[in-house]
Amino acid sequence: MKILLLGTGTSQGIPIIGCTCETCLSANPKDKRLRVSCFIEVKGLKILIDTSIDFRQQLLKFNITDLDAILFTHHHVDHIFGLDDLRQINQRLNKYVDVYGNKKTLDEIKITFRYALDKELIKYRAVPLMNFNYIENKKFKIKDVEILPIEVFHGRLKIFGYRIGNFAYITDCSAITDEELKKLYNLDVLVLNALRRAPHPTHLSLDQAVEIALKIKPKKTYFTHITHDLKHDYINSILPPNIELGYDGLELEIEDL
Repeated sequence: MKILLLGTGTSQGIPIIGCTCETCLSANPKDKRLRVSCFIEVKGLKILIDTSIDFRQQLLKFNITDLDAILFTHHHVDHIFGLDDLRQINQRLNKYVDVYGNKKTLDEIKITFRYALDKELIKYRAVPLMNFNYIENKKFKIKDVEILPIEVFHGRLKIFGYRIGNFAYITDCSAITDEELKKLYNLDVLVLNALRRAPHPTHLSLDQAVEIALKIKPKKTYFTHITHDLKHDYINSILPPNIELGYDGLELEIEDL
């Protein structure tokens, strides 16, 4: 299984427009963060988690030319607004793409992209072509790849993270119940959101994310959905062993699914 972090930034991206802080002005490419998204290749399947606002830029930057499935964590703008650019894959490869999410997420996507449900536009391939797959908080399969949703809280909203084999990806989380935490033991790699140093009502802070990582003890943890409060090199220098900030373009490989 190959994993590629396409974006590790918050809804504003880094640098933030007009900001002159040390991180936004940093020359370190790891401090440049597109909106959060992840690409996975496993057993011949090409799976994307979320179509960020920067979806088109990410596919071009990392030379991704095909997708089989999209797992949506939730319906907020920074996680879905790139969806229209799925059309290029639909048209060039003459295929629909399967999309997955809980009921709230997919219903909201259908509202936001209601033109994509127009039968006339679908006939002319002028919209993103999707097969909607409603999932619940239990295991499901895409072909022979088993995927386990992880239900977490994003403020008061229940959203999904996902576990595939010994890899798990959770973003925009502010709390995880003990029952859901049990799904995250014995991981090789955990990607988890860590917004900033200060507490936040709908996202984990850096300290809270560290606490979760130390509790479930994956072999390696990478943080994502990072604001400009966290400068890459400095924060990495103070994190515990086997915990690091993720960055755009980070490639991971897990041999045993």
